[in-house]
Amino acid sequence: MVRSMSELRERWQDPLLTALTILLAVLIFVLAPLRAERIPGIQEIGFALVTVLTGAVLVLSGKRVALWTLLVALLLAAIASVRRHFHPSMVDVYLDATAWLLISLALMSEVGRVVFAPGRVTYHRVVGAILLYLVIGLAFSAIFTFIGAASENAFSGYIVKDSASLADTMIYFSFGALTGIGSGDITALHPVARSLVLVEAMVGQLYPATLLARIVTLEIEDRRRP
Repeated sequence: MVRSMSELRERWQDPLLTALTILLAVLIFVLAPLRAERIPGIQEIGFALVTVLTGAVLVLSGKRVALWTLLVALLLAAIASVRRHFHPSMVDVYLDATAWLLISLALMSEVGRVVFAPGRVTYHRVVGAILLYLVIGLAFSAIFTFIGAASENAFSGYIVKDSASLADTMIYFSFGALTGIGSGDITALHPVARSLVLVEAMVGQLYPATLLARIVTLEIEDRRRP
């Protein structure tokens, strides 16, 4: 069993980076907005995709720490979903934010290990570096959710509460800071939130210009080698 998993990991490790990128992009940029529109069945589809994403990460990693981190994240998300139907409260917001932060940390650890591992830099590793960029934005959106849930005045133009549009709004704000384009209608007021916006903005500018550019350069050089 261990040998077969090792062979499976060695064979599919790089292609899984591309698959994970597609899955996460669908979750962030397709399902989150559709959930904000309250389209029936979207939450269930999202949970199914998160489960598939978890399985892909386990194949990619095989480490117990990643396994338990992702299982705890799935459990918290499931508890939040059940509570939301019977006893909705801000606790659900904290549970969901914790789940997404754990998923982000697990992805950062395992994807980063594969992307920056020794060996030939393939197209899939370049896509994996893009995946890390998306995960950074997702992690910050979870952190901003914590801050907004703890303080109603953390943001100008939006109050964090348990609603269908919460995930989409926090993703919108986070990626606005990450890419440097800003969110326009939402502004950070809490001192911690402001500091994190600056940190995320710096990471968003430095990461593509340094690490991502370096990965792309190495991939081009490897392609030219006989």
